Amino acid sequence: MKKTLIALAATTILAGAAFAEGLPTVKEIDVTADIASVSNSKAAEYWKNLEGDLENAILAKLVDQTDKEDGAKVIIDISEVELADGFTDTMGLEKSVLKGIVNETHDRDNSRFNSYELTVSYDQAAPMLGEGFNPNASAEDARRAYEVMVDVFADHVVKNLK
Repeated sequence: MKKTLIALAATTILAGAAFAEGLPTVKEIDVTADIASVSNSKAAEYWKNLEGDLENAILAKLVDQTDKEDGAKVIIDISEVELADGFTDTMGLEKSVLKGIVNETHDRDNSRFNSYELTVSYDQAAPMLGEGFNPNASAEDARRAYEVMVDVFADHVVKNLK
């Protein structure tokens, strides 16, 4: 019995490593968002850590997919206008949008070039927050909504890697 479990564990580890080998690798992630240019102070406060949070969320999804020598570069330029739009006096946080241009480049592999616009709205993230969730109810709920939007954006970036 013990030998069977050890063999099963070894097979699972090797299969996981083989699966990871076929996945695209990344050597660098760079997210830029000029939060200082966001004139709405409530929006600037809400999104202030976006660059680092989004980079970390993407990296967390790339377990065994980083390669400092032969990975792709992922460059994301977040639209500051979209960050501020959800925070006008007439709209609440539930109208917020995380939008940016995603570029993937590679130093040697021309098939690893990709460029697209990615938009994640609160509406896309809301199902993960649960029914009746209100991001305007508390700072803790607003933070949770932010984290889910960043996570959904990161998921899309990772799924679209070439």
